[in-house]
Amino acid sequence: MAGSNSPWRALSVVSLIGIDLAACTIIGYWLGRQADQWLGTEPLGLIIGVFAGLGAGILSIIPVVKKYL
Repeated sequence: MAGSNSPWRALSVVSLIGIDLAACTIIGYWLGRQADQWLGTEPLGLIIGVFAGLGAGILSIIPVVKKYL
């Protein structure tokens, strides 16, 4: 049975963090592009969407990191 300091558990947590940040950023990018096309504000929606996606990703990984530590 793997303990709480198992390297496999650490690898799974790091993978989860990376996938979560990437997914949230990509969704924010896509939503920003859609908002730009709809509103005609070419770079503004993209920038806001990427930063909002990064923020959402960071907020979603905080409980995972707290649980691991």
